[in-house]
Amino acid sequence: MRATLHNHSIYSDGSKTIKEINEIAIKNGFDVVAITDHDTIDSYLDILDLDTSVRFIIGVELSTIYKNENVHVLGYFSGLNENVIKFFKNMRRERVERCKKIIDNLREFDGIDISFDEVRKVAHGVVGRPHVAKILSAKLGISVDQAFKKYIGNYSKSYVPVGKIGTEDAVKFLKENDAIVSLAHPIKIKGFDYKELLKFGFDAIEVYHPSQNEECSNNLRKVAKDYNLIITGGSDYHGINHINRFEQSYIEGEDLDIFLDKIDGKTSKNKLFR
Repeated sequence: MRATLHNHSIYSDGSKTIKEINEIAIKNGFDVVAITDHDTIDSYLDILDLDTSVRFIIGVELSTIYKNENVHVLGYFSGLNENVIKFFKNMRRERVERCKKIIDNLREFDGIDISFDEVRKVAHGVVGRPHVAKILSAKLGISVDQAFKKYIGNYSKSYVPVGKIGTEDAVKFLKENDAIVSLAHPIKIKGFDYKELLKFGFDAIEVYHPSQNEECSNNLRKVAKDYNLIITGGSDYHGINHINRFEQSYIEGEDLDIFLDKIDGKTSKNKLFR
């Protein structure tokens, strides 16, 4: 058995539907797939509707902040409850308001007129800058990357910062709601030693990721052993929106057994699904 535990669908900034991801998983011989869209669990209804031999796990990749640096936190749910549903509904509303402010700024500072409806139509879940960039790309005849850099990047006039949850608070929230919590792609964390974050109670660490070579993964395995952490891994798959291949990074064997034993052993009150 093998599993990829880091994938994005059309409900955040991926290009593939859950059904398409299922087909890709079967074609590539994967037994377990986690959907970890950015700051949303909106894929869960599609997952529940699947008739497949692949085991799908509902997850999330939360955008958090620590020492003014971006930290991504992966959560894997054994079940959803009302607290989790409400949390992500509130987050969706915040992202909508942010998107509308960016659109207003584009009109005021750059003379570019796009509508929220245009952006919403290309976003199946949480609206975000990638969807704004997609509309700008089509309207202005430039690439998505150029749209980001010139109009909505972090240092542009139209940029609106996103209200990010603190890393410690994110870990606490996920653990309180029976999720397995993993530190995503540690090699991407800059500005401080990522091991500082492990004091917040992470259950796991992402050892296998396309950005992490074999030497890095070997070092992370040692960290996992030293801190008694579960090993996770995945390709950070985004479909055509990113170069990472679906089958590029994964876990198998004992690593996968440990992960599944952990998530199957979780208990949760008022679950909406099992």
